[in-house]
Amino acid sequence: MAKIRFALLALSCALGTSLPLHAQKKPPAPLTLKQAVALALEKNPAIHAANAYAAAVRRTIAVAQAGRYPRVDFSEGFTRGNNPVYVFGSLLTQRQFTARNFALGFLNVPPPLDNFRTAFSASMPLYDAGEIGRRVRDARLGAESATAGARRARQQVIFGVVRAFFDELLARQNIRVAEAAVHMTSADLAQAEARERQGLTVPSDVLSAQVQLAAAKEQLINARNGLAIAQAALNVAIGLPEDAPTEAQGQFAKTQFTAQPLQALQQYALAHRPDYLQATLGEERAANGVSMARRTFLPQIGLFSSWEEDHQTFATRGGNNWIAGATLTFNVFNGGADRARLQEAEERALQVRALRDQMAAQIRLQVQEALLNVRAARERVEVTRTAAAQAQESLRILRNRYGTGLATMTDLLSAETAETSAEREHLNAVYDYWLAAASLDLATGRLAPSSKVVSNPTKP
Repeated sequence: MAKIRFALLALSCALGTSLPLHAQKKPPAPLTLKQAVALALEKNPAIHAANAYAAAVRRTIAVAQAGRYPRVDFSEGFTRGNNPVYVFGSLLTQRQFTARNFALGFLNVPPPLDNFRTAFSASMPLYDAGEIGRRVRDARLGAESATAGARRARQQVIFGVVRAFFDELLARQNIRVAEAAVHMTSADLAQAEARERQGLTVPSDVLSAQVQLAAAKEQLINARNGLAIAQAALNVAIGLPEDAPTEAQGQFAKTQFTAQPLQALQQYALAHRPDYLQATLGEERAANGVSMARRTFLPQIGLFSSWEEDHQTFATRGGNNWIAGATLTFNVFNGGADRARLQEAEERALQVRALRDQMAAQIRLQVQEALLNVRAARERVEVTRTAAAQAQESLRILRNRYGTGLATMTDLLSAETAETSAEREHLNAVYDYWLAAASLDLATGRLAPSSKVVSNPTKP
């Protein structure tokens, strides 16, 4: 192995380059929560998909508006045949009909005839009972709904980044707690072994410390694995490769999120949540659909015209013909299809209205649940903070008592377990508090890069 390493170094010197002996990983780039959110809004595929869909739906407005303008078509065709009617008519349109074409033999058994037809046709609605206007309105409502959907997608992506970021912060804190537990238990084991050599304790104290040290090391392994998973999840939430070199920066700050009263939050959510706006727009589209179905009972008037040139060879000129006119269309009977479509539209309008009412109730419930979670988590933070301080003090007292022989190893290890558990509970309470605050912003539709929950939950 030494010879191989020496050969690699010699080769790198000969080439004038530096050849690494092992793969060097790029150092992780520290990210604040605000930076992670900004990066996600730029790179997350869900954002791109929602924006592309909204842009595509906006194009339907121009498609609907095009129905107001004339339509012009061009066609170029070629036909050949000896059908008597075809030959007779083609000669007329080519302006090539002569007296000899009245011969009975020619009329009954004409020779094959070629016809090149160049044509332009145009049509335009003159009166459509407002159908095009309703289609344009439907397209505009659909575009507004898609835009609202894109805004909701942004909020959901932001929430996903916030949760993944908090997961990584919590994972790092869990590693810190696990490392402290390993350090404490290792010190206890060393102390127990020293006391055993002095004949001041029994071997079971050493065994108990060894068992607890193994458990602490296992928790540290799990904590480090949890951090690796959290880092990958944060990268995916941002829109980066799962193995991108990133690192959540900061730690949870003290609780400082202030919520408004429940009724005000619920009213704000119903006025600003993009998905509820989509439901409201869906109700408007359904009402517009009813109006469109009713207009099928009214007549429609349109204009049409065409110009064509017919000739027997492509290069020669032939007959030049045009036609123009107007049409009045009014359905007399179609088996009741129009009536059925109207009834279908009315039933769908009732369905959409009911779904909107159901969503309103769900939104109010989501806001209430998120607010209650914030309040409960805030109380838990205070309780667990006090419990963690008490457990730390209890451990200090028992460690001193064990050093003087007034407490057993079992008491000391139990106190260390309680102290570690209390610290973890406090971290979980702080994590739950800020995640509940983010959930409340998502439930009310306020979650944005400028939200307090994005700007203030962490400190360096």
